[in-house]
Amino acid sequence: MMQAFGSSSLCKRLASGCSLVSSWNNFTRKFPDIDALISHAYDTCKVGLKTKHLGFHKALCVLMGWNWHVAPDTVKAYRSMPDEEVNAMKSDLMLWPPVVIIHNSSIANKAKDTEAKIVSMEEVEGALTDIGVACEKAKICYGKPTNQSVFLVKFLPTISGFQEAMRIHEHFSTKNRGKEEFQDIKGGKGKKAALVDELEELLYAHIAVAEDLGYLDEETKKRCMVRSKNDIETKADATLNLDA
Repeated sequence: MMQAFGSSSLCKRLASGCSLVSSWNNFTRKFPDIDALISHAYDTCKVGLKTKHLGFHKALCVLMGWNWHVAPDTVKAYRSMPDEEVNAMKSDLMLWPPVVIIHNSSIANKAKDTEAKIVSMEEVEGALTDIGVACEKAKICYGKPTNQSVFLVKFLPTISGFQEAMRIHEHFSTKNRGKEEFQDIKGGKGKKAALVDELEELLYAHIAVAEDLGYLDEETKKRCMVRSKNDIETKADATLNLDA
């Protein structure tokens, strides 16, 4: 499990922040799996490091969808957590600056070549303009995989940038073309991908959260951080109240 978890650059950066870890090889020897790492973060008694390690422990649990309120032990009870709470935690871990991920379902659904439709960035921009998004304040580029099935709409790290990103997220969500519906289609559980001439029905979109890092290009991935979506929404609401 640690092999898959540790292959990411995120985990290497986390390792470099621990004073007890002098190198990545030492890190993997000291913590053979994620449970050992979580136990270390929770149990450390180093003076001046306890608070940081507990924050690290909580971050790891949130990323894994586990309960940080339960102390690590051999029975691994902390791995048990209701799906609703896990999904709520994951959806709150928004990438910042705001990024919206748009999927071309005809390609992502592994459709036959005759059914797939290549969508241009100009067409994506036109679709966003139609729903009232100020595209001149955003940057649109391809994401991963590099088969033109994923587009990234990147906004500035501001309240207005967040609001524009949420405009897209909420529009597609109300049309039942959000993240959950896209995952159903990708897994073969949802409706068949739309006909190639129906661009509006072809696209699925959602705001990017931590588990979506794999869709990002390398430049965006290096510059982004994780912030609480709920906290940003609270600040955005406060801003709207001041303007009222």
